[in-house]
Amino acid sequence: MKEKGKGTILGLAERLGYAAISIADNLRSSYLNTFMLFFCTNVLGCRPGILATLMSICTVWDAINDPMIASYADNHPNRNGDRSRQYLFASIPAGIVLVLLFSHLFQNPTASLIFVFALYLLLSVFSTFHRLPFYAMMILVSPEEEDRLSVSKFHFFGTAIGVALGSVVMWPLVRLVGGVDAAGNVANPDKGFFTGAVIVAAVIIVLSLYHYFTTKERVRPQNVEKTPILQAIKILFKKAKFRRNVILDFLRSTIITATTGYGLYYSTYVLGKPGMLTLLSAVYLFSSMLFLPFVSRIIRKLGIRKSLILSAIILIAAELVFVIMPKTLIGGISVVLACGISTSLINVALSLNRAHIADEVEKAEGRRVDSMVSNVNGFAVKCGASLVGLLFGWILEFTHYDGSLSVQPDSAIKGIIFIMGWMVIICCAGLILAAPKDEPAKIAEATAPEGE
Repeated sequence: MKEKGKGTILGLAERLGYAAISIADNLRSSYLNTFMLFFCTNVLGCRPGILATLMSICTVWDAINDPMIASYADNHPNRNGDRSRQYLFASIPAGIVLVLLFSHLFQNPTASLIFVFALYLLLSVFSTFHRLPFYAMMILVSPEEEDRLSVSKFHFFGTAIGVALGSVVMWPLVRLVGGVDAAGNVANPDKGFFTGAVIVAAVIIVLSLYHYFTTKERVRPQNVEKTPILQAIKILFKKAKFRRNVILDFLRSTIITATTGYGLYYSTYVLGKPGMLTLLSAVYLFSSMLFLPFVSRIIRKLGIRKSLILSAIILIAAELVFVIMPKTLIGGISVVLACGISTSLINVALSLNRAHIADEVEKAEGRRVDSMVSNVNGFAVKCGASLVGLLFGWILEFTHYDGSLSVQPDSAIKGIIFIMGWMVIICCAGLILAAPKDEPAKIAEATAPEGE
């Protein structure tokens, strides 16, 4: 570890390791979020309302098991004190279950629904074991704020790539493998979606291996005594800053899910051009990547509170354009463009806030509960995604959505627009109200340029 300026400087290979594992995790979740509901309704023939309810139950279970697995990770590192082996071992079963989810093994929709429900519950456990340790390792990579900010930026750079690759690259691949009919729909979706899942699973395993061999933990706890899960949760919720961060993560999740999670429905039925999903995803990817280098400068200049408010205002402005002209490409592009910019800023700001919380807990309690900090907030993220998914599924159910139809009822179209438009505006208003007070000294330290 080299010394430069006031903080330690991590090597490029290690920072890329955090981008790699973030790509793996978000490619998996992006592929699931983008295609799973569509695959189940349009290929397996499942009813959207019932499907959304069962998937929301799975998501809530995923949220509940987060703190339990976080407690295990904090209290059972490997013999070197690291968490890296936990996510490495989880990557293989997570990949296998992902492939099975996109396997059309039953012709009966009810049997398929039960099969998907069981596998989704199982995947939630493996995914948490895969995701949880490296989130904690972003805090433990170094005691220096400069390093943590650098790792956070690489992590969210990987997030942007992983989310977009799940649709920018995978959707054309699904269409290529499955073939395209005269209406622009996938002719053989079974083959297309299954092949895509196999490729995603392979990428998850390879990138997890790269992260494992290029990263390490440098922050060691002052107190090696195990912290029971209820005690850790009680310690965290005593802090007003942590409670506020949980609310912010919930709102962040609802915004991202509503704007990016149903692009295939939007492209297929609102725009009438399924291939437009690739363009919209590409805009989201490039806006995120191009804006990310400016994030630390903006947070340093404005502080966390004003940065979050700025993000919300940008999104609200774009969403107003969308609700005025939802059936035009301009409306769709305005949303994903603003989402890419705003979520880059929101993600890094909240990641920095979580690192501060973990340090404050250790200072006050003499214990490190890094996994618990990340994953109680993860509980809020998954509850937000679950709420949006449940609402979206039942809106389709009540508006008589039929996956076998190439043109959906006008009420279903309005439901899709409501989720992607007005719901995001409401959540952005909540983000403005919940934005935390700034701590100028910590922000200046965290975002200080090298050598300052």
